[in-house]
Formats: sequence, C-alpha cells, structure tokens
Amino acid sequence: MGQGSRFGQAGRLGRSIYALLPLAIGAVSFMPQAHAVVFNIGAVEAQLDSSLTIESGWGTARPDQDLIGASNGGRGFTDTNDDGRLNFKQGEPFTKRFTGIHGLELRYLDSGLYVRGKYWYDFEQKDESRRFADIDDRGRQRLAQASGVALLDAYVYHNYQWRDQPGSVRLGKQVLNWGEGMFIGGGLNIVNPLDMSAYRRPGTPLKDGLLPVNLFHVAQNLSDNLAVEYFYQLEWDKSVQENCGTFFAQSDLLADGCDSNLRVLSSVDGGDGVVVPRAGSRNARDSGQWGGALHYYVAPLDMDIGAYVANYHSRSPVIGGRTAGAAAYAAGVEAVAADSRYYLDYPEDIRLYGLSFSKQMATGTTWRGELSYRPNAPVALNASDLMNAALVLSDRSLTPLDAEVASELKGYRRKETTQVQTGIEQILDNVMGAERLTVQGEVAWVHTGGLGGDARYGRDPVYGAGPAPSGGCQPGLTSGRYCEDEGFVTDNAWGYRLKAVWDYPDIVDRVLLKPNVAWSHDVKGFGPNGSFNEGAKAATIGLDASYQNTYRAALAYTNFFGGRYNTWADRDFLTLSVGIDF
Repeated sequence: MGQGSRFGQAGRLGRSIYALLPLAIGAVSFMPQAHAVVFNIGAVEAQLDSSLTIESGWGTARPDQDLIGASNGGRGFTDTNDDGRLNFKQGEPFTKRFTGIHGLELRYLDSGLYVRGKYWYDFEQKDESRRFADIDDRGRQRLAQASGVALLDAYVYHNYQWRDQPGSVRLGKQVLNWGEGMFIGGGLNIVNPLDMSAYRRPGTPLKDGLLPVNLFHVAQNLSDNLAVEYFYQLEWDKSVQENCGTFFAQSDLLADGCDSNLRVLSSVDGGDGVVVPRAGSRNARDSGQWGGALHYYVAPLDMDIGAYVANYHSRSPVIGGRTAGAAAYAAGVEAVAADSRYYLDYPEDIRLYGLSFSKQMATGTTWRGELSYRPNAPVALNASDLMNAALVLSDRSLTPLDAEVASELKGYRRKETTQVQTGIEQILDNVMGAERLTVQGEVAWVHTGGLGGDARYGRDPVYGAGPAPSGGCQPGLTSGRYCEDEGFVTDNAWGYRLKAVWDYPDIVDRVLLKPNVAWSHDVKGFGPNGSFNEGAKAATIGLDASYQNTYRAALAYTNFFGGRYNTWADRDFLTLSVGIDF
C-alpha cells in the first residue's frame, strides 16, 4: 500500500493507486491510532503516535556442545559463534528491555512531513556481567547496541494529480516495501536494509524488519489500471546484525566492533589456536542503487500484476581474506595465521528482475506470489575452505580453493539465482469459538546455477571443512564428525511457513485475546547465503492480549529443532512483554 497521509481517506491519493502499488509500509497505520494525539498548528494537521514496551526473554534450551568451539570446551571446529552460548545458561534471562517509539506527522493540504524515532535500554545486556565475555557497545551499529537513541523515518511527501490521475513523491529516510513476499526473504523485497533481530520467530512478516533508508521515490497512476513507480537511493546502509555475545548472535565475526573473534588452529584437545586480525570493512558505495516497477490491474481476473527491475548493493556481509606474506609462510603455520587478515565485504551492483501477482479469490482468499531473478548474485564460499586456503595456499590436496602469497581471497562468487514463492491468506469467521481466524501460508523454491566444480558454498565454519579434494579428512583442517560433502549450498532448495491467529474479543470485557501459532520448515536443500537449511524447523505458540486498543501484553515460546547443520537448534526461548500505545 502507498504511503502519503496517515489521517484517513481524505488524505489518500485515490483508490486506484492504492490498489496497484505496494509502496512504503510505515510503522503506524494510515488511520489515526485509537488514542493518538491529533491536533492542529494553525492550518497544519498533526498526529503523534507513541508506543512504550517492556520485554523480558529467557533461553530455554541447553547449549549444544557441537556449536561451542573446542578451545572453549565444546566440540565445534571453531569458536566463531559460541559467545552467546557461553554467556547464557539454560533458564537465564537474555534481555530485560525498555523501548519507546514515537512518530509525528505534520500535514498541510496535500504535503507533509513524517518523523519517527526510538530509544531503548536493555538492563540485562547493559548492566549485568556475563559468564564468558561482557556485551560491549563500542564500535557497534547503533541499533545493535544495548542502549541508545535512533532516528528511524524522516521524510517529506507530496500527493498530487497529473492528468486527472493520482501521484505521490517522497524524499528522505523511509521504508519501501516491494513485491508480494510474506515471510520468506530472498525475493523482491530488497530496497531496505534489515534489522536481523526482528526475524527471531517464525511467522514474522518481512516488512517488520525493514529499516528506513534515504531515498527518493515517485509513484504515478497512468490510468485507472496502470501505475508506475521509481526509486533512487541516496545512500547505502547495511543490515543490523545481532551484537556478538548476545543470545541470538549467529556469528561472532559479522557485527561491527567484533574484531578479535576469528580463531583458527584450535585443536580438538582444547588448544587456544591463533586469532586472525580483522581488517577494515569494504562497504558498498552510496551511488548506483535504483529500481522501477510497473503495476497493472487485470479487471476480468481481479488481479494485480507487477514487473520489476533494480540494481542494488548487498546489505549483508560476506567474509573475505588476505593471505600472509612470504616470510610468514617460511616461519610456519601459526605465523601465517597471525599475519593473515579477514574483512567484511559488501558486494555491489546486484541486478534484479522480477514479476509479482496478487488476486482476491471468490472464497475470500488472497493469493499472491512473485518470481525474482538475479544473473549475478553473490554467493558466499565456505568460510572454512577460505581459511584453509589462506593457510596452505594452493595445495589442492588439502583445499578446493586457490590462493597466493600476500593476495586477496574474495569470499564469494557471482551466480545466477532464481526464486519463486507464493502465499495465501484466508480469514474465517466463527471458527473454534473465535470471532475470526486468520490463516497464512507461504512456500518458496530457490535455484542456484553454476555450482559445478570443486568450490563449496555456505555452511557455518563451526562444522569445519568438508573432505579435501584428495578425499581425506585432514587433521587440523577438518572436523571428523562433519567431514562430509553435506550442508553446502545445493542447486535447489525449498521450504514453507505457516501462521494462524484467532481473535476472541468477548471472553473478557473489552479485552481482545489473540492466541497464535507459527511454523517454519526448510524441507529440502540448502539455499544461498543461508536462505534455506535442510531439515531445520521452528514453532512458536503465543498469546497476545489488548485492552481498549491501548494496553497490551504478549507471551510467546519458540522452539528450534531439526537439521544436521542448524545453528539455531539450541536457541529456544520464552518472551513476555507489556506495553501501551497512545
């Protein structure tokens, strides 16, 4: 849906453009909130929306020793993702967080300004000492810190008529929601960086984790059935990774400021190994990110269809490296490790082409889907193979990758990827005593082309490398338990997501109860850059409650399981939150 005014029908562009364009999704509704503060400053209309939340969370699973490095007492090949497991015991709280979010819109006639910001303080992460390593905010991304203040949205907009057709233009920090994807990423929704902490539970909508970024956006109806939109990003920004040492951190290497966590040559008997220093990140440039879409409403089919093209830079990092100098190789493998470097790389100029559709069925079912094609998608190489190549250079009996002295080891290769996904949403009245039951489901399939050859892609380094090209499992370079050609990116992969929410408005006077369940299953194959992980499953059961649309509370439990190469399998957790919206 397009975003202009939040003041209701009078401020909207017109029915046709909103039926055609899946434009920016704001953090608050277009309609005034139940208890929002609405006022006037002369001829300027104003609305202030606020939300205050307190949330606590507890880990409920025992840390998996296979995911803790051998140098830290576990069985993992590396200690690159075990800080959070060592910091929190089963049953301990991992967060006690207060968050405030405020949004203000000012509107004069058909023009306006919207700003939104947040502030937060996590008492558990900020004030408590940790068992293994204290959680540090120094050098971290602002939104990954345990406390802070951040500006989210800040843009101006103008709604207009051109040849009796509505249009809208916006400039500034904003969210632009592309495509028809519901829960599964990797499709058309590429405009904004992501807050990775938003996707801890199955059933989380993609749009919930989109972070505003500076861009120019224009949307224009050309007729009652045809609309076009275009955006140009004014700056590049990266996705926000979980801080190293926090409960959900999946890698101690990816977050800004986590500079001393790549340890190699730690043996299974508990050796300390050698820390590989981190070099500066190779951020993408600000220019060169743009996209356009054409939307057409097919009246006889009651269907919206869209066509997309874009050029963008990766928001997520890939690990690359630089090999040691000749003197280090002459001195021995430990000197090589100490003289090598790794860095975070953000590949540029990814081309995207896509199609989408959305149809309202006679049964009331909303059916939607999309196809996305990237001819040059960066796919991350296996990090263990990359590190081993840096240690032994081009010894093809030990590693499938080639490396030279004092040279760069790029951590990815460009591949063709194609993803197809489709989903449904059905609202059922008077089911199981509920006034309403909302059921959603989505399935996706991804194909990665050009995977032939010796190079391997994906798989967490905690599992070590696969067999050497010679066929053996080399001590110190591979892990005996996982020395197999499994867990790497496959030609094809697919999975699905399900979610159901019941509405019970009358059990308690003026209290709306919403039990909910969600399910995630990566059925077959391993997708590029972690999109699917064969056998991995997750389930959430929760209860949301709201009183007079102002006071709210939520209780939820999430269980991760399945998948031989699933690094989420021991991250089960329980959360309880209370809040107020006004």
